[in-house]
Amino acid sequence: MKMTGLNHITINVTDLEASRKFYQKILGLKENGFIDMGDHTLTYFELPRSTRLELIDYETKAKQKEYKETDIGTYRHFCLETDDLKELYRICRENGVFVRKEPSYVEKLSCATMLIVDPNGVEIEIIEK
Repeated sequence: MKMTGLNHITINVTDLEASRKFYQKILGLKENGFIDMGDHTLTYFELPRSTRLELIDYETKAKQKEYKETDIGTYRHFCLETDDLKELYRICRENGVFVRKEPSYVEKLSCATMLIVDPNGVEIEIIEK
């Protein structure tokens, strides 16, 4: 038995419309599917290599928990790769996206990185090799 790929990444959203706009307008992802599950909906976006981003919008929402980047035993972020980190940074700044870490080259990783936060408080690392 072996793992053959990453199928999807899921985010429970606080505001579906704000999230849709963020992933379409800021990150340029293509929306690709919507399923009404009864008590929640699933909205899909295409990621590279046949992976999907799945946004779950529950009818009844629990209070959002606050996590710090150094908390252990919690999910921290997912990472996307771009071919133009400076352009993405400009788009983020123009659209009021919270940039946790401005673009900078990380010698030990041999790439430039940036950290942003989506409308749900989810941290996303963006790298350019």
